[in-house]
Amino acid sequence: MYSLRILFVSFFITQSPVCQTINDINYFLGSELNGTARYNSMAGAFGALGGDLTSISINPAGSSVFLFSEIGGTLTRKNKAVESSYFGNSVNKTDNNQKFDQIGAVFVFNNTNSESPWTRVSAGINSHRISKFDQNSRVKGFNTTGVDNYFLYFADGLAFENLPLYDGETVSEVYRILGEENGFAAQQAFLGYQAYIINPLNFADGETKYNSNVEYAKVDHKLDILSNGLHRKTALNFSALYDDVLHIGVNLNFHKLEYHSNQNFLETNQYSDSPVYNIGFKNDVSSFGNGFSGQFGAILKLKKLRLGFAYDSPQYIELVDETEQSLTSTYLDQGIIIKETIDPGVLNLYDSYQLNLPSKSTLSMAYIFGVTGLISLDYSTQNAANTFLTNSEGSEYLNELSNMFINSFESIQTLRIGGEYRIKNISLRAGFLNRNNAQKDINDSDQAITFGIGFDLGSNSMNLSFVQLSENKKFNVFSEGLNDPYTLSNTITQVSISYNIKL
Repeated sequence: MYSLRILFVSFFITQSPVCQTINDINYFLGSELNGTARYNSMAGAFGALGGDLTSISINPAGSSVFLFSEIGGTLTRKNKAVESSYFGNSVNKTDNNQKFDQIGAVFVFNNTNSESPWTRVSAGINSHRISKFDQNSRVKGFNTTGVDNYFLYFADGLAFENLPLYDGETVSEVYRILGEENGFAAQQAFLGYQAYIINPLNFADGETKYNSNVEYAKVDHKLDILSNGLHRKTALNFSALYDDVLHIGVNLNFHKLEYHSNQNFLETNQYSDSPVYNIGFKNDVSSFGNGFSGQFGAILKLKKLRLGFAYDSPQYIELVDETEQSLTSTYLDQGIIIKETIDPGVLNLYDSYQLNLPSKSTLSMAYIFGVTGLISLDYSTQNAANTFLTNSEGSEYLNELSNMFINSFESIQTLRIGGEYRIKNISLRAGFLNRNNAQKDINDSDQAITFGIGFDLGSNSMNLSFVQLSENKKFNVFSEGLNDPYTLSNTITQVSISYNIKL
């Protein structure tokens, strides 16, 4: 058997399937209020208003609303309180971070040719975080299903002769070879066997059935999750004002997605005479991606009324995944307690594939109260069920996962309402956001209450905002075998400050 295995000394291997699950895509569908302080304080209801650096990333027509060229940036301080729920048990954790969330500029060119109906044109660029994946959470509770079912699921049907170590072989070498020749499932079966969690029914070549070495009635699960990363969109914008009535604009958007998740799972409370107990399973997942999308938008001026429309094309993001795993268990051998650690030290690299996030349409309306204030409303819809994954060679796994999206996700309806009242050079702002959950089986909506204040300092301005956003998401402990759900309820409190300079 040893001679049939090609041994590699490299520190990583490449596999054809991807490591993504519905858990990860659930993160990628999210969005937050991460724009300018003015945008945040009005809950992002700028589709019919424009005149804000982040607004040009929402409706491309918004840049020709500017009267002067402008440049600015935003710093945000965020506190996130996370409450997990797993079989009725709740755990709370908090986390803080400070990020430079937004930077942008718009350049305005007024047309002095009185015969042309195009009275103003503008070009702009704005970069802001659509969502941040920074989160520190803990899931804890009792379950009658153990992690042994995860390894049994992947081992089922795999010939036993793939799993032992033969003379001269190491855990790292065999783990690499199984990944290259058989893929992710074989690696999971190998880990489970080497940690004594599963055994074949018969220790003979050709055996494909396995049983568990873990005995329990109810086990205690603890899952610590440390995630970080971002989805950033940079919009290159062009807009024009026609006949002082109609603003139209287009964006070419560049997307950067980076996601890291470190998950440490611990299972305890097996029977006192269980052959194997106290199982620890560590999984580190990283995704790196770049992509593009397009936008078209218009704003129609009707005296004091503004009507807006924007269409966002699907986002096409090319992703590459990396994973690293280790597994520990404790067992009794001839009266001696042994803690087994299976740590291949191998970084799995997966072939690139494409994530297609669905298109979005936004209708907007705003009413301007002279120079004293305004009220604005945006309604957008995005069918999350149209999310899909693909690669150049075609993949049965990607097709199956995309079909799961159809059954798990639904259309996201988002309502944003914002208002602003001006007292000389000071502007008072408030807003409200309501967004139904992308997941069909979660009835709770994401909601945000926002406030803010702005100071017009002539050639420059400073704005402050306060946002409190609540959101709920459901996940599975693992993709297979032990796929019981848990929920994470986030309460995000953030304060942002923006400083803009007119050029």
